[in-house]
This record gives sequence, structure tokens and C-alpha cells, in this order.
Amino acid sequence: MRRLTRAPRIGLVLGGGAARGWAHIGAIRALLEAGVRPDVVCGTSIGALVGAVYANGDLDWLEEWVSRLTWQTVVRLLDLQISGGLLGGKKVIQVFANRFNGSEIGALKMPYAAVATELDTGREIWLQDGSVVDAVRASIAIPGLFTPVWHEGVWLVDGGLSNPVPVSAARAMRADFVIAIDLTNDLLNGRDLGGLVGEPPAVDPDAPPPGSLRRNGKPWPKWLQPNPDYVDGDAETSPEPSARVPSVLSSMAQSIDIMQVRITRSRLAGEPADILIQPRLGGMSIFDFHRAAPAIAEGRAAVERMMPAIRAHLGLD
Repeated sequence: MRRLTRAPRIGLVLGGGAARGWAHIGAIRALLEAGVRPDVVCGTSIGALVGAVYANGDLDWLEEWVSRLTWQTVVRLLDLQISGGLLGGKKVIQVFANRFNGSEIGALKMPYAAVATELDTGREIWLQDGSVVDAVRASIAIPGLFTPVWHEGVWLVDGGLSNPVPVSAARAMRADFVIAIDLTNDLLNGRDLGGLVGEPPAVDPDAPPPGSLRRNGKPWPKWLQPNPDYVDGDAETSPEPSARVPSVLSSMAQSIDIMQVRITRSRLAGEPADILIQPRLGGMSIFDFHRAAPAIAEGRAAVERMMPAIRAHLGLD
């Protein structure tokens, strides 16, 4: 890294990962407590949402809100539909719309960008002006799950399809030193290079497989769960769990994980951050929005593991 004669302009990059994104809250807390204050923030998907809230000075509110989430309250926020995606996203985004109260990106307390993907071309889009809520809604539009967003004549979907950890956006925003938080590091549980082979997941080892829906310890709803009576279309009295047909959301969650891991590693190889923070979230599903506490704790722990390197690079005492 080139030597600077002034304090470096610090860029904070928050990666995508749905419910795992609550780890960003703990990570930001740990950075601030260590005296590391970002000058710009950008994010993809849930990273765009947390980044916008942070840039608006509302991190305390967000932490309090997510800490109160239960599985029941998460379910009540879902607006199921069959057009464009399983979820419309209106109830969820309205919570944040009420908080932002029509704010524009330019009115945030620091430079900010949300990353989305143009559906027709796959082109990466950096949203750096206009409505904060509209930018976040576009960035979180996971294909098949949330409906796409119509923006300036094109359909936009989740930025994770093109740039899950947008280091390049932070560089373009003139960041000299980039701290990136990647939520995908151990998602494939040792079945891919870089997985934590033989190590238990750091967040709730007893958690069910990714994408499993549950309510008070029981499956919910039935139509979204694996069918215990059929394997590959043939009736079985008691099939092995690994042979059961995955549910719709289980298949979707695991497919998204695979996609995110592959794209993230490819992008970070060509556009590395100065500091890469990787919380250990392999035991957490993208739908576990009600499990904020362990995610926040792991986000904090991941920063603390990297703090010696951060201090060395920034010359902190």
C-alpha cells in the first residue's frame, strides 16, 4: 500500500448475506470502539441496508429493532405472492421507509453507495443518489425471493449477482484504505476450498439446515418443508434425512449460498480489500433474521480477530 502524507480515507464495504448481515452491526460497533471511523460506506443487499442505516446515524435503532425480532414477527413481515418473487418486500421496506422519512442519499451523514444488478444485462449498478429506500430495496431484491425493482427504465435485482462485496465501489469513492466484510467465507461447510473443514460452525451448531423454516421447534409452513414420505418421487416410509427432497426455500437458500461464495471469491481475487473481515456464520441460514444476537456477536469477534492487522496498517496505538 502506498504511503500517505495525510490520514487515509477509510472505506467500509458491507457484503451481502441476508440474515447473516446482522453481523455487520457488531463489526461496525467493534471498529468504532477501536477508533476506526469510516469516511465512506457502500454495500450490497443486506450490506446496503445496514450501511444506509449506519450512514444515517441510526445504528442504535437498528440493533434494538433486530434484537427484538422473533420468528413470529419475521413471518408477519412476509408478504407472500406469486408474481415476480415469493415476497413483495413492502412490509419489510416500510419499516425502514418510516425511519428514513423520504431521505435522499445525498443527505446521509457520509458518502454512500448501494450496489444492484441490471436484470436484462447483468450490469453492475452503483446507486449513489436519489431515494435511500429505493436504493436499498433494489439492492436487496434477491431473484425469486423479492420482486425486482423498476428504476430509470430498467429492472434491478440484488447486487450480489454482480458484486457481493463491492470493494471496487469503495475505491471509486476515493477510499485509500478499504475494510471489507465478507459474510460468505464458511457457508459451504468445508465442501469447498477455504471452508472450515472439521470445525463446528461458530453460530449455533444445532441449527437446522439452511433455509429450514421453523416455528416453536416445529416445521412451518408444511408446503415449504421437505416431504418426509417421498424421495425422488418414490414413496418411502422413513427416508434418511439427507435423501429427503429439499424444500423450496432450502434449495433456494443453498443455491444462493453457492452462487455468493463463487462470485465473492472471484471478485475479491481481482479487487482485494486492504483488510478482509470474515465472520464465521456457516451455521446460520439466510432466513434466520430472528437470530440477531449471535450474528452481531460474531461480527464483533471477527473484527477483534483482525484488529492487530487494522492497527498496524493505520498506525493506531
